[in-house]
Amino acid sequence: MGICGSRPKVSEDLATSNKKNKNNHNHNHRSNRRRRRILRKRISSRKIEANLAHSNAALQASNRASDAAWFDSTSALDSECDDEFYSVFDEVSAGHADDIGEDRRVAPDHWGILQNNCLPCLSSNALAVEKRPSSPDKPSSQRKSLSKPSFKLREGSLDMTLHSPRAIRQKPLAGSLIPCCLIEKQTPGSWSQIDPSSFRVRGKNYLRDKKKEFAANTAAFYPFGADLFLSSRKVDHIARFVQIPAINIPGDIPPILIVNIQIPLYPASFFQSEYDGEGMNVVLYFKLSENYSKDQDLPDQFRESISKLVNDEVERVKGFPLDSIAPFRERLKILGKVANVENLPLSMPEKKLMNTYNEKPTLSRPQHEFFSGENYLEVDLDVHRFSYIARKGFEGFMERLKLCNLDFALTIQGHKAEELPEHILCAIRLNKIDYNNFNHIGF
Repeated sequence: MGICGSRPKVSEDLATSNKKNKNNHNHNHRSNRRRRRILRKRISSRKIEANLAHSNAALQASNRASDAAWFDSTSALDSECDDEFYSVFDEVSAGHADDIGEDRRVAPDHWGILQNNCLPCLSSNALAVEKRPSSPDKPSSQRKSLSKPSFKLREGSLDMTLHSPRAIRQKPLAGSLIPCCLIEKQTPGSWSQIDPSSFRVRGKNYLRDKKKEFAANTAAFYPFGADLFLSSRKVDHIARFVQIPAINIPGDIPPILIVNIQIPLYPASFFQSEYDGEGMNVVLYFKLSENYSKDQDLPDQFRESISKLVNDEVERVKGFPLDSIAPFRERLKILGKVANVENLPLSMPEKKLMNTYNEKPTLSRPQHEFFSGENYLEVDLDVHRFSYIARKGFEGFMERLKLCNLDFALTIQGHKAEELPEHILCAIRLNKIDYNNFNHIGF
């Protein structure tokens, strides 16, 4: 009985132990699988961290290289392109490292960034790069270096002239602001070619009888354009800021003559210390006559005087008690007149002043400056530096300029008998120019 009663107990123990072993085996198998998964994740995370560390090291090296080149003016654009290129590549590799893994990288060529054409591509990618969130694993210094090029390019996309040294401001074409018309039409706000014979100059016997006569109907220069610029300060050598046409005429005389009349628009002051302020520049453009060297009406003495004027020669001037040396350019003389005085609404005192000083010539010295270019000679006539009386009379007449037809000419004053009669250097008419119709232009 005892033996028979003990056998079932042993079998039950064996069954129980086998069941426990089986359960333990299954548990151990699941534990091993879980352990292998953890190890695989640790290895993959370590690889990713190693890849990130490698990319961060490359980024720091590139930033150091770009910082070194930042102070190089000749490679400023290239350094900005390099910074933007690495910021795009590193941003993608950091934000998608868990998805693409170690063996899948975004190639630089996939972004369309070319070595010699980086600014157009970067300007289109700058906003997209800035919208991506920065990786939390990156230090703040790297995030700052990544955002700096994108900020500059975003600002530059609004006005590339602020950042691109290759951008050049567009210059206005010389003579494009005031249109031309026939002198018979006299269209307001235009200019016209006028006959040189309409001006009175010193006659051949002026040294004896002091009489003036109408000039010969020929000039050395003829007009081809006019401009009017308003500015907060007077502008010297205005030919630098306009497109001068390419005119080449053989000879020693520049083919283009530019006259820049600087007129103040601020009140005249008796105790004036500074001769500058808001004003306008009436710019007149003249072209050398095609028959200049062959024109029989232009004597050789007059052409010689023009050469002395252009070459800034000097001459001896007789005086008491000693002679002096003076620049030949001090002989330049302004001829101006209002052609339609009878049609102007003037009071009796104003009419007397107009009849007295109209067509009164005046030497441009010392309120003139000369500037030479490749194919032009510019003469700046500074009305800002005129005397107080002349400035005051001109100031009271400014509002009537839009009603006047102004005839303007230049000549070279003759001092000797062989230099007479005087001849016209250039001449033009301005038809009722209203400066209020023009905008301020900053040079």
